[in-house]
Amino acid sequence: MFRALLYTATLFFILAALVGCVKEVALPVTADFDYQSPNNSFTIPATVTFNNTSTGGETFLWTFQGGEPSTSTKKTPGEVIYKTAGTFNVRLEVSNFDGSQRVIEKKVTIDANLKADFGYAVEGNTYAPATVKFSNTSAGFEKIEWTFEGGTPATSIQKDPVVTFETGGTHKVRLTVSNSRLTAFRDTVIVLEPELTPTFTIDIPKQYEELEAPVTLQLKNTSVGNTTNRWEIEGAEVSQSQEKEPSVRFSKAGTYSISLEVSNGKKTKKISQSITIKPSKGYAYIKDVELGIYDSRGERGIFYSTTLRKAFKESEDVTLAEAATIDLLFFGLNGSFSFNRFLSPHAAASAGVNPITGVGKTTVINPLNVENVLDFENLGEAQLKALQIIRDENEPDEFFDEKSPKIVLFENAQKKKGVLLIKEFIKDGANSRIRFDIKILK
Repeated sequence: MFRALLYTATLFFILAALVGCVKEVALPVTADFDYQSPNNSFTIPATVTFNNTSTGGETFLWTFQGGEPSTSTKKTPGEVIYKTAGTFNVRLEVSNFDGSQRVIEKKVTIDANLKADFGYAVEGNTYAPATVKFSNTSAGFEKIEWTFEGGTPATSIQKDPVVTFETGGTHKVRLTVSNSRLTAFRDTVIVLEPELTPTFTIDIPKQYEELEAPVTLQLKNTSVGNTTNRWEIEGAEVSQSQEKEPSVRFSKAGTYSISLEVSNGKKTKKISQSITIKPSKGYAYIKDVELGIYDSRGERGIFYSTTLRKAFKESEDVTLAEAATIDLLFFGLNGSFSFNRFLSPHAAASAGVNPITGVGKTTVINPLNVENVLDFENLGEAQLKALQIIRDENEPDEFFDEKSPKIVLFENAQKKKGVLLIKEFIKDGANSRIRFDIKILK
């Protein structure tokens, strides 16, 4: 028994000695965290969520420079709002009750609100070639890149580039800006007037289509890209003009040069054409005139002006200046041409036609068949002047298609004598019409 007690006592002292040798060991602490923002958008106002990945910690102290809130003692602080752009320090202190402590600091970069925008100004006017100055008014960017469609240079990384566009038309411009995370762009179109190109045409009115002196012509300016015009017209009564489209008169025969010089304030260009004015024969030869029958008077011309070489319908809007030039009125009873007359336009009412205000009086002779009296093709100025146009009221005043061709004599209100040769009766129902040639003194 004594031995048993001795064994127990010895074991007790051994255990006590072992226990007395054990020391407390503090738990280790690590400090770390990560963070994220929805859609990876760190643009103000930015919401950043911090995730605590520390170990061994029991107390925590967060410090958020520039953030709201600015501090937190939560293990996971939740969302922190940054309303100002910049790079901010985030500090996390981790400790436990054993006295262990660790500290970690990281940087959070918050971007300004990224926006691509710019303005531009065209030097001088908007005619090509044009130099354009661009002004970058973007925000929140770190890098920029420009592209200029049709420009020189075609691309640029300068903040405020200067670009030249050689041609007119539309030119697309794009500005792309970016920061470390995002990209934005803005497009616009620069519209420039076309490059300077001088062109013109000479409009010859029908009454001057033979180009026999004297003639009055209209110059049609079809230039592009011009702001000023300067004409030089050799042989014209007025030899110079700065009008856009002047009317010019040539009183003498000859071959003349017409020049147009145009400018847009940047360039000046010139182009020339020549025109030949022939001597006057003293009379006009008008071919293939067509006038309609009575039933078509609202759809087809029945009045005719030898000056304007134009037919007018009944009740057509006619100016007083136009009315004064109307020489003839045709009355065709029907599409069979069973009864036909040429009349003075002032006698329209007597034929059941609405009159035109301002027309003159024409003496007209409608013989039954006088094609052998005059040789129409060989009629010249002298023969026309020699005509005796005196109407006998007792002579028949109508003619019929079966006896064509026919000669009609007339003298208009301006005392110009003329001869009309009926060539064809075109039978086409309500669209029937008469076709004829005219020779008339100028």
